[in-house]
Amino acid sequence: MSRTPDRNNPLLVRHIAQTNLITCTPDATAESLIRLMADQQIGCIVVCDNRLPVGIVTRRDLISLWADQHENAPITELMSAPVSSVSEWESVDEAEHRLIAEGVRHLVVTKASGEACGILSETDVVNSHGIEHDLFLRSVEEIADHAPLTVDGNSTVLSALQKLKASDSSALLITQHNEVCGIFTERDAVTLISQNMQDHNLSDLCNNPLVTIEQNLSLYKARKVFHQHQFQHLAITNHEGKITGLISYSDILQSVESDCVYHLRELLNEQDRALEQSQHSLKLADKVIEASMEAIVICDKNSLILRVNPSFTEITGYTSEEVLGKNPSILSSGRHNERFYTEMWLNLAEQGFWQGEIWNRRRDGSVYPEWLSITSIRDDSGNISQYAAIFTDLTEIKKSEARIKRLAYFDELTRLPNRKLFNDRLQLSLGYAKEHQHRIAVAYIDVDFFQQINDLYGHETGDKVLKEVGRRIEHELDNGDTVARFGGDEFNLILTDVDNTPHISEFLNRLLNTVNQPILIDDKELKVTISIGVSFYPTDADNAESLLKCADSAVHLAKDFGRNSFRFFSSEQHQQIQSRYQMGSDLQAALDNGEFQLYYQPKVCLQTGRSDSCEALLRWLHPQLGFISPVEFIPLAEDLGLINRIGDFVIAEACRQIAAWRKQGAEINVAVNVSAKQFQQGDIAERILATLQQQSLPAHLLSVELTESCFLYCPEETKRAINTLRSQGIQVAIDDFGTGYSSLSYIRTMELDTLKIDRSFLVNLGDSEVDRAIVTSIIEMSHILGLKVVAEGIEHQSQMNILKQMSCDQLQGFLLARPMPADAFINWHQHQKA
Repeated sequence: MSRTPDRNNPLLVRHIAQTNLITCTPDATAESLIRLMADQQIGCIVVCDNRLPVGIVTRRDLISLWADQHENAPITELMSAPVSSVSEWESVDEAEHRLIAEGVRHLVVTKASGEACGILSETDVVNSHGIEHDLFLRSVEEIADHAPLTVDGNSTVLSALQKLKASDSSALLITQHNEVCGIFTERDAVTLISQNMQDHNLSDLCNNPLVTIEQNLSLYKARKVFHQHQFQHLAITNHEGKITGLISYSDILQSVESDCVYHLRELLNEQDRALEQSQHSLKLADKVIEASMEAIVICDKNSLILRVNPSFTEITGYTSEEVLGKNPSILSSGRHNERFYTEMWLNLAEQGFWQGEIWNRRRDGSVYPEWLSITSIRDDSGNISQYAAIFTDLTEIKKSEARIKRLAYFDELTRLPNRKLFNDRLQLSLGYAKEHQHRIAVAYIDVDFFQQINDLYGHETGDKVLKEVGRRIEHELDNGDTVARFGGDEFNLILTDVDNTPHISEFLNRLLNTVNQPILIDDKELKVTISIGVSFYPTDADNAESLLKCADSAVHLAKDFGRNSFRFFSSEQHQQIQSRYQMGSDLQAALDNGEFQLYYQPKVCLQTGRSDSCEALLRWLHPQLGFISPVEFIPLAEDLGLINRIGDFVIAEACRQIAAWRKQGAEINVAVNVSAKQFQQGDIAERILATLQQQSLPAHLLSVELTESCFLYCPEETKRAINTLRSQGIQVAIDDFGTGYSSLSYIRTMELDTLKIDRSFLVNLGDSEVDRAIVTSIIEMSHILGLKVVAEGIEHQSQMNILKQMSCDQLQGFLLARPMPADAFINWHQHQKA
């Protein structure tokens, strides 16, 4: 509750005021004041004439000046005058009322002579209050601004100044791409003006992480955050982490009610001296009681109710007519025994005060918790004349506490145990299994293709599917088993009765069948499957973390076997996964360590027998394992998100080599391979053209080869990139033709230059009439469409003879030349037969 000042020794302004007063003379310039205010990190400057305060200049005053671009205006026209002042000998309570009544943030503190000796801010007043209990009972959501003004991050500081001036707000939220990225305060404005940054964009200033607090946080904890960061404003978020408003330290001051118990004690102690008490004080007390959001009950010395306020009726349901003259025991819930009330009255008699949590009953019979403060009020003779009680309904706080506790151990969506509770139960199960020499199993469950459900039907439907899958899994468990959801589409099981392996296999098959049954959601029938990986204690691992890792490894094996299945952990499989992880780690360092290099394989013209082009092929020389095939590491690079860096290396290195050969007098067209992942970035064409420009190369010396998957996964991006590349003179080829998904479709719609026939159609060319017919059709179709044809993987003379008869344009393969380093290739090129 609020602090209770000593009537004989009240807290005075001089006790809390800031004595390091910053002043200026009436002839000071606005420019000097803005620098002074920024350097000193203060909110106002007192204008003095012979040490007598004649005005006050605040941040808002200076901001308005710069917003109107009248920074050369005299200070005397700008300052607030006459100045709001307070004697250093006045009480803090009186000063607080002055701040609120006059609507100002600062009061000049003066001596008896009238000279300025300090400054008192609303922050000083808030910090002087012992209001921990009041702040604990209120949340940020109750007092925050839920519709704060915003300013676009692309706006200038000057436009933000003008928006601040036009509003009554002391801060604006800065947004960028519809997301809040910062707070622009009056303090920031002063600092930026002093640095002549009015023309800078606000987004340039949002470099530091935005400090936020949750809207359900108590004001008590919020004030701690203000103190910790020394901020005057904080953004607030809802339970989803979305920024919903703004709170300032000033808001806390405005929310602090006067100390009701203190006023009641003052007013009721003065009841016998009513002739001396002014009508104004009586009206003030009445307004405080009536307007208080806390329930107030005043009883006589015999504990009979004399008065209640509207909040009492709102909380309990009883009107004042129903309770006047009665004992507060009519609210008793029956939850507390006689000893509880005996100790309460004993404290009231001995200490004059009792405070604590108590359960009472409303008029409708419902029981609720409240925070109750009771003060005994004594007359001049020291005898108790009245009791004043103030209480607050804690129902919502209790609900919030229960929800927080539930969230700490249970998944909010499925109501299943979460990771923390799962780990606790797993530790208990392991301890029991070790003591009684039992086996237990840990199962890792992953919903197959769950992302497709979200993409097709939306996340709300996806959540309903997860809830139903969790319910079905839980229904199949025996007593003592546990299912938990760690997050996403993953579930984990603890199975305690697994000494019989056939028994657990039967259970897992039953679980697969149960989950596989159709799920009806909003008139839509969905069917999902799951993949399960299982590990056993103690054969696979002897601790919780290792068991989970083994189960996670096993579920990958289940997915490799086509999903909708279960697999038990095996050490061989674990070694394979570990090897893949190690290769992934090595791959991340390969680029930085210069372990990649390009080999070049010639493309030979069937008509002339000569080569003026080649394909750049990536090779990884691992320091321990030697050369690793791209078939092994390219899919891994795509999974790890490294394919774009590797692709950029290939393009840059190929262009560098083309430039080097060009200096030697050899103009050779080099083809580089570009994956679908690179096309998904959307700017692959621009990056290729920029690399050519860096090396000052003509576009016709570079070709791009792409696979059919580019047309399947990113057709629009691919088409746009192809058009951009070909418009600049870069030839585009389709690689591995015939092995993809929609060959004739993209050949018809995309503008291409070259078609490369996959080697799978060429291996049996001499023996298979079907393959010869297919290859003949591909070549004839390509020529009709104006495409050149390259046959790759040629290893035998008979293949070359047949392709020559079919009028194929170019060949590529071991029969002609193997891939070779750059130096070997240029030597081969210079000495090839005419």
